[in-house]
Amino acid sequence: MREYLMEALGTFFVVLAFGISGEPFSIGLVYAGVIYIGAHISGAHYNPAITLSFYLIKKIELKKALAYVVSQVTGAFLASIMLLLFSNLVYYVEAPTNTYLYQQISSELLFTFLLVLVVITVSSSKALSGNNMYGFIIGLTLTGITFLGLPISGAIYNPAVSIGTAAFDLIFGGLSVFYVPLYTLAPLAGAALAAFVYRYLNY
Repeated sequence: MREYLMEALGTFFVVLAFGISGEPFSIGLVYAGVIYIGAHISGAHYNPAITLSFYLIKKIELKKALAYVVSQVTGAFLASIMLLLFSNLVYYVEAPTNTYLYQQISSELLFTFLLVLVVITVSSSKALSGNNMYGFIIGLTLTGITFLGLPISGAIYNPAVSIGTAAFDLIFGGLSVFYVPLYTLAPLAGAALAAFVYRYLNY
């Protein structure tokens, strides 16, 4: 139970960083912080794409992976409630209007691929075992790819962020669920590709 609570809590704070600031350094630093809090408890995924990659490299069982995803989406939903309390506005994510869908898909897939490859490498590689800088490395990677992808796709890279906030937005009649396929399928595809590349390079 502690693992699932940690996944919900970590995702909660990551979504708060998205919603309150949206600034790459804030998001990256918060992500790094909650990684150090939860790595020894749940592995600190906070992202269904990362959970998928760990399942594909056989580091987590399917039942637990699905429970992680439910916890992550729950954390994002609860963060949406807190964001409403903070701002009196319903937070949701949507794609930029000045880029095309194929560009948005490419950005979400490519940069999620990089993030996930970094995460599973620093978490699973024997050569990097005992590395205490892993949280900083992952947070810095998220900061970098957020800068890169923000003008192209909005730089979400996390299906829980989209699904949890869209579910809350839907209660108020919002239509951000329209963007859920983009922010779910592209990151999951990037994560699957990262797992394949990791296995090829390290096994």
